[in-house]
Amino acid sequence: MGRLWLPRRRVQAAVLAVLVVAAFSAWRVERQVGQARLELRLAEAAIAGQDFGELAERAPDLLSLAARHAAGEGRWRDVAALYEDHAAHLPPALLDAAEVELGLNRAVDEEAPAEDAEGSGSETEPDMAPVEPPPASAFERRLRRAQQVDASGVQQLLFDRRGRPLGSIGDDRSLTLEEDLPAGLVPVELATHLLPPALQPPGLAAAGPGAMSEAAGARALRLTIDRAWSEAADTALGREEGAITIVEIPSGAVLAAVSNRSRSRRWRSNGDSVLDPREPASIAKLITTTAAMRAGFDPDQEIADMTCRGSVLMDGERLYCSAINGRLRGLSHAMASSCNVAFARLAIDVGDRALVEEYERYGFVIGGPQGAAVPRNAVGVVHEYRQPGKQLGDLSIGLDEASITPLGAALFAATLSDGRRREPSFVLQADGLLGISPRTPVGDGPRQGVQVLDPSWLPVLHESMRAVVSPGGTANRVAPKRLRVAMKTGTARDPDKPFHVNYVGFFPSDEELAPRYAFAVRVTGQPTSRRVRRAGYAVTFRLLRALDRLVGEEIEDASGVPRRLTGATGASK
Repeated sequence: MGRLWLPRRRVQAAVLAVLVVAAFSAWRVERQVGQARLELRLAEAAIAGQDFGELAERAPDLLSLAARHAAGEGRWRDVAALYEDHAAHLPPALLDAAEVELGLNRAVDEEAPAEDAEGSGSETEPDMAPVEPPPASAFERRLRRAQQVDASGVQQLLFDRRGRPLGSIGDDRSLTLEEDLPAGLVPVELATHLLPPALQPPGLAAAGPGAMSEAAGARALRLTIDRAWSEAADTALGREEGAITIVEIPSGAVLAAVSNRSRSRRWRSNGDSVLDPREPASIAKLITTTAAMRAGFDPDQEIADMTCRGSVLMDGERLYCSAINGRLRGLSHAMASSCNVAFARLAIDVGDRALVEEYERYGFVIGGPQGAAVPRNAVGVVHEYRQPGKQLGDLSIGLDEASITPLGAALFAATLSDGRRREPSFVLQADGLLGISPRTPVGDGPRQGVQVLDPSWLPVLHESMRAVVSPGGTANRVAPKRLRVAMKTGTARDPDKPFHVNYVGFFPSDEELAPRYAFAVRVTGQPTSRRVRRAGYAVTFRLLRALDRLVGEEIEDASGVPRRLTGATGASK
């Protein structure tokens, strides 16, 4: 009997342990049900416009559940299925808000074809076991932001082209970025480029009475800016002082407009934003080239008859080149080596008035004083100009007599790509307060713009710009091959300021694909031309490799059939 007693005690202990575990599980389930009921009451109170802060602190489970299913990442049938399974825990007003923000019709979408239903049914059923929610879900943060618009003086919420939060504009038109974004990711002057706050898009106010005060005028805008492209540009800029702008050529949409105003070194000054003017430097040689084409000259043949001995005499004053290039072999040779003598001589052939008019065609304002702000949507300024001679030579190579902004430089590059000048666009469309409606941007179509260049000039012009990134060029090997970049470099120093570079370009540049993206890189804050060129090259090198990771594969694989590229449209693979 003693031998049977020990196993019996073990069995009894095991049974007791099972009972304890079962009791604990039952207590835990009951507590979870009670918590869910509390969350439901709190959520209904919040939807009615009551204490939202308490909801955020005491009901994270409900909000994280709503975030996974109602934040707009899936189709409405996913939200409907959630509602059927968890109707007791989700207030209808919350789901109604998601429906409005998604811009979908639940009744229509539920009548989806049978094959769609079969396809969705083949997926593995989600695990409904309790999951520890994150401290604050993305949906919760968006709800908080929408609630704040009603009471905090926020005039407009800003989202990027894919619906990701960027920040807000207050009643004083000041820009406030999201806490996790770098300070220069969105230009502070952006408010001056936005539409007036006259739109009232549907948001939480449509979720039911009291959800949001319609009298508060809450509104949101979806911008053309793409956070992924902007973060790539910001990383490429690194610690260098300057700015980077990227534009989608067919639409004029600004995908990135980042700046860095770091003042960690004594050579660094106030820094540049995307709207700060500086001398264009040698990128202006492209303007001199097209002015010669318009005047009936063949720049390639004209330059092939020239010899660069390091300087040229203009009206009694000498204009110097950075090197003695000897006998020039044509336009591509002069552009790749950035020969000042070649383009100054072209300007003599073209004449003073014709060159100034060519600047104006690209979008420069004529007659502004030095140091003045560039007018909205202008590329730059040609300063008060009274006499030819060396001033004509300076204008032909982008020194002293003109200024350009990084935003204007990107638009200038876009004009060079297809011959059309377009105004920049920062606003894609009005959006819902949660930034998830509609999923497909509607303001993303191409714009014709103003025809500036004869299409027959473009092959020669583009060939000379591709020479800049080829062996012997001032930007040799700066670009990945599959992007097929055409660009131009420029280095200068404004009076009483550090040296700076302006690098402009576009891609792809070949006979098969139309150019899609234009960019401008401004780097400044360096004591010598050599150091600023080295810094500008490094920033451009990093930028183009980041863009290669974003769209390089699609450009490489693209055929002659038009297709929408990931980075520009927000579509994902």
